[in-house]
Amino acid sequence: MEIKKEFENRIKVLNNKSFNNNGKYIVYWMNHSHRAYFNHSLEFAIELANIYQKPLLVYFPITDKYRFSNVRYYKFMLDGILEAKKSIEERGIKFILEKVDDIKQKILEISKSSFALILDKAYLRYYRNLHKKIADEIDIPVFEVESDVCIPVKIASDKQEFYAFNFRKKIYNLLDRFLIPIEPRIPKILSVNLDFGIKELTINNSLEILNTLNIDKNISISPFVGGYSNAKKYLEDFINKKLYKYKELRSHPELDYQSNLSPYLHFGQISPIEIVLEILSKYKQRDDNLESFLNELIVWRELARNFCYYNPSYNQYEGIPEWAKQTLEEHKKDKREYIYTLEEFEKAKTHDEYWNSAQLELLKTGKMHNYMRMYWCKKIIEWTKDPKEAFDIACYLNDKYEVDGRDPNGYAGISWCFGTHDRPWKERKIFGKIRYMSSSGLESKFDMKKYVEKVRNL
Repeated sequence: MEIKKEFENRIKVLNNKSFNNNGKYIVYWMNHSHRAYFNHSLEFAIELANIYQKPLLVYFPITDKYRFSNVRYYKFMLDGILEAKKSIEERGIKFILEKVDDIKQKILEISKSSFALILDKAYLRYYRNLHKKIADEIDIPVFEVESDVCIPVKIASDKQEFYAFNFRKKIYNLLDRFLIPIEPRIPKILSVNLDFGIKELTINNSLEILNTLNIDKNISISPFVGGYSNAKKYLEDFINKKLYKYKELRSHPELDYQSNLSPYLHFGQISPIEIVLEILSKYKQRDDNLESFLNELIVWRELARNFCYYNPSYNQYEGIPEWAKQTLEEHKKDKREYIYTLEEFEKAKTHDEYWNSAQLELLKTGKMHNYMRMYWCKKIIEWTKDPKEAFDIACYLNDKYEVDGRDPNGYAGISWCFGTHDRPWKERKIFGKIRYMSSSGLESKFDMKKYVEKVRNL
């Protein structure tokens, strides 16, 4: 079949299997791009279904077997999935949610009656391994479609990039080629009322679904509500009220000049391409504020995916640069003025009210201001006996409490605090040549009393 321009370099066939001509339908397993719009996986699935005259099934298996499964993560995710389900069904396409124990076995089972399987590109280890196992065992072709980046990861670079400066040049040389809209297809065969023989979950309320899951219910639900429509509201608000001062004020934790789109991007509830095209159409001046935001949304976000894709130890201490490990190990026995346990960190029980406020912001909302996220991680290094233990603590708190945790951005951000994508600095106690951050540095730049008060009132 002819690959159209909007799918260029976004589709990879994971095996050499032939179409099952007896297959009754095509399956799109929506595992990362939780949206009905600007979704290359969905549109490719419709395209394939139209060419081969097959009905399309969009399938989302719900399992409570993941590490750190909790109501905060699941509530946000389910809000997005239920909205996507409604929008996709309005296009005449069947969308099935099913509660399962074993995703792999369920996908293999469904594939027996399928013509082909489409899924979303994965960057992290668990899903990459799962995709490979399914592709190896399944008897139909598996198409992996990359829809959650502007530039496909292997086109942007064929190796791990160590500095944003070099990566930025590669990204901007490719951007015009890939920054193109994707039009919604109309399915020729309407599948919404077909019976696929799957025991689907008929509950259409995220809180009711949560009650059926064996997950941690002690963590509070985030005030951020998932879903494409809410992502669009945040985007509109950002363009109209914040973008014009973004470069100057985005780092101020006491203010609110960030886009707040990171949780929505993490779950694929909005496309980064749609965000960029929307901003370019409405924010007419090509100024430093726009460039600063595009640098964060495209360069740093996609550098994080490059890091996780090419570095198998992306969420481990062993994955940081050799020079960083060497300098941290050389200073491992340096005397620490404070040492805290995981429990003390988790409960925000340190001597530093700025660090405690950052942790409390995370505990209360599921999101931490990005600048404080750097300070937060740097201080974990300073107040822990061993840098490897510090790395593990940062990942634990990130994965457990951040709505956008378990994400390339989070792992690259933690690793950055340990020297990844950074350079050696002047040597000092504990940190060696790793970049240092201090409370006095925060006070010189920001109104930290206002930030502490802001978190207290959340």
